[in-house]
Amino acid sequence: MQPPECPVSGSEARPELSILIVSYNTRDLTLACLDSIAAGARDTSFEVIVVDNVSSDGSAEAIAAHPSRPRLIASSSNIGFGRANNVAAAEAQGRLVLLLNPDTV
Repeated sequence: MQPPECPVSGSEARPELSILIVSYNTRDLTLACLDSIAAGARDTSFEVIVVDNVSSDGSAEAIAAHPSRPRLIASSSNIGFGRANNVAAAEAQGRLVLLLNPDTV
């Protein structure tokens, strides 16, 4: 079963929530996290922004292909957890921001 697309993906509406995830060689964990978000956040408009810190496990490609269509920022270098969150936050459009670890389901 594929998770549904994020409620605001591709729309002009400002989401209520921006969910920010930093990925570094956590492909399977991040995909499970994205599945969980899509399944559980049905009553809130949201966007998901994932910053990938140059993973070598195919994370960026798998995240980009995920059916929920998160916004992927593929960093050209490992900028670390804090800076990656700042990069994602600068792109966030939501009224609220949630920093979420990729191992969260």
